[in-house]
Amino acid sequence: MRLNLKLTVFFLFFSFMLFGYVYSPETGRNSGNSIKPGALATAAGKAVKIGSLPSEINESSGLETGNKPGTYLTHNDAGNAAELFRIDSKGKLLATLPVSGAENIDWEDITKDNQGNIYIGDTGNNNNKRTHLKIYKLRQGNPAQVSIIAFEYADRKAGTADKSNYEFDCEALFWHRSKLYLVTKDRGAGITAKLYELPDQSGTHEARYISRYDVNAPVTAADISPDGKTLLLLSKGALHFFPANNSPNFFKSGMKTYDLGKVGQTEGAVFTDNKTVMITNENGDLYQYKL
Repeated sequence: MRLNLKLTVFFLFFSFMLFGYVYSPETGRNSGNSIKPGALATAAGKAVKIGSLPSEINESSGLETGNKPGTYLTHNDAGNAAELFRIDSKGKLLATLPVSGAENIDWEDITKDNQGNIYIGDTGNNNNKRTHLKIYKLRQGNPAQVSIIAFEYADRKAGTADKSNYEFDCEALFWHRSKLYLVTKDRGAGITAKLYELPDQSGTHEARYISRYDVNAPVTAADISPDGKTLLLLSKGALHFFPANNSPNFFKSGMKTYDLGKVGQTEGAVFTDNKTVMITNENGDLYQYKL
């Protein structure tokens, strides 16, 4: 009994010292101190700048791999033209792809499924006033043929526009096993990320609440690794990783955070392979981060 108690105390102390938190699967939250930026940076190094985006891309807000190796898709943030940009791994503009019938109210992230369909999240909600949101679904080779996935958050209550309820601004979107997942950022305290699930088919839906996690930073992008084993969340200057073996509750197994160094306001992120992440910031810089 005494030995078991000692082992338990040692495990808790080791977990706290190594990761900076003790995770609670029941609440989806962490206790103790959160991971400080840079706490695990020595394990994987810093982000390396590898290119710059052209002037046409004035505020890259999402990033996804293209249909040819070494190519990527990105888009501008709110109020810009409804178009995608195909770039290479150095940021060179290869093509501009207008998205027919779409409007860029506040495009925040982009993802794709295993059939090559592209999903663009018009999900930004800075003032917490948007209740009817959209995701545009299209084929990369035919951006003129677009379908719409319209949705509302199932747990959003009418009239909750005050800052204490600023939990419905979403800048992070990813696809996994025929479902779309939204990760909102808390514009009130700037701490909690909420996870929602949505069908990947056109129509009008409710985004189903799954869980929440104290990321301790506003989340600006998300992606899942090609092998489906790792979920990443991006925040300003940091990457947060979760094991993806608890779908749909990806937050269940806890989080590891890696500091990116001095990279500015990072907005877009995508796995290029299971160990490499490409990142854009709002200043038009393109970074690579190797795990």
